[in-house]
Amino acid sequence: MPALDLTDLPVVDNHCHGVDRDQDLDVADWRSRCTEAPHAWARRADATDTACYRRLVRAAAAFHDLPEPYDEAALLAARAIRSAAQLTRELFRDAGIAGLVVDTGYPEPDRVLGRAALPDGEQVELLRVELLLQDLVARHDRLDAVVEDLRDRLGDLRASGWAGLKSIVGYRTGLDVARWQPDEAQAAFVRARAEVGTTGQVRLGHKPLLDTLLHVALLAAASQEVPVQFHVGYGDPDVDLRTASPLGLRALLEEPAYRGAPIVLLHGCWPYVREGAFLAAVYENAYLDLSYGIPFLSLGELTSMTRAAMGAAPFAKLMYSSCWAASSTRWWWTATWTRRRPGTSRGASWAARPGSCTALPGTCRDAAGRSAGAGHRRWRRDRAGELPVLCP
Repeated sequence: MPALDLTDLPVVDNHCHGVDRDQDLDVADWRSRCTEAPHAWARRADATDTACYRRLVRAAAAFHDLPEPYDEAALLAARAIRSAAQLTRELFRDAGIAGLVVDTGYPEPDRVLGRAALPDGEQVELLRVELLLQDLVARHDRLDAVVEDLRDRLGDLRASGWAGLKSIVGYRTGLDVARWQPDEAQAAFVRARAEVGTTGQVRLGHKPLLDTLLHVALLAAASQEVPVQFHVGYGDPDVDLRTASPLGLRALLEEPAYRGAPIVLLHGCWPYVREGAFLAAVYENAYLDLSYGIPFLSLGELTSMTRAAMGAAPFAKLMYSSCWAASSTRWWWTATWTRRRPGTSRGASWAARPGSCTALPGTCRDAAGRSAGAGHRRWRRDRAGELPVLCP
């Protein structure tokens, strides 16, 4: 089967974060953005000893026509010639990035470029659920008032400007989102409010409370057929991988009341990619996101992740993302690699491209009906025309 030439096919990044207004980085800052390690030594030195980092530097240096051997300082100087907006537009155009699905929970809004500074293309935004919940718990002194306010705020997500929800419960209390008795949720709320009284804010690590409020949010999303993205697997040390397997979401996927909400499993669920592929294969509303930016993996491991996903999950339920934040160079790098590598991977001829597909309503409209290279790939819309996906 001949390899597909997908170079000119537009890409929609199903999960990413804002681009920093300040793209003028020094070497230490640049390195620190290529690791999830929190410790200074690891961010300064260990990051440079990874296959992922070295591949990024080589690709970015080649884009800026820098000679070998590649030098980080020279690369950063070449980037700094342009303004953040100019650099971002140039990189996005070269990568063919046609749309972004942005998690607005990170970085802080005052750090990122506004929509007007970004290249032409569709952009939709996700509401970070836990940030909203923390605000509501800090605001109200009764749990029933929190629930009432939450339902009101999620009553019409699209009219409020949100294309979907994003949850980081995997970072907070684990993906095994359970049902709790009212007295257990209330006791957790009392503890959370005590934290507010001490610090003026709350970090929702109170599992009975967080789980209870997430069920409210999931029901709202399902009633509006709005997707919910979950952080799964790989992350910084704040995530406990023992409780970050996608299998923890089985109870939510089994819940008939939530079938209306597409559940998107982020980061390829790495290292639990096979578990994520299984869920996408057996649950109608489960989708597996293949992130080629984070986790920070070698080419071999990214290829292995993709093969495992495509070996079990329906092709039309695999999605592409970068999960990048801050640096526009990394969006470019991930999007260009995603299209070029699969068709030329040694010993592999993949049946579908892990890119330009998303479970978010309202995205990819310009690409609907566009031929994907060789003509034997086509766009279709799933779930009554709402979910654009790429199928064989």
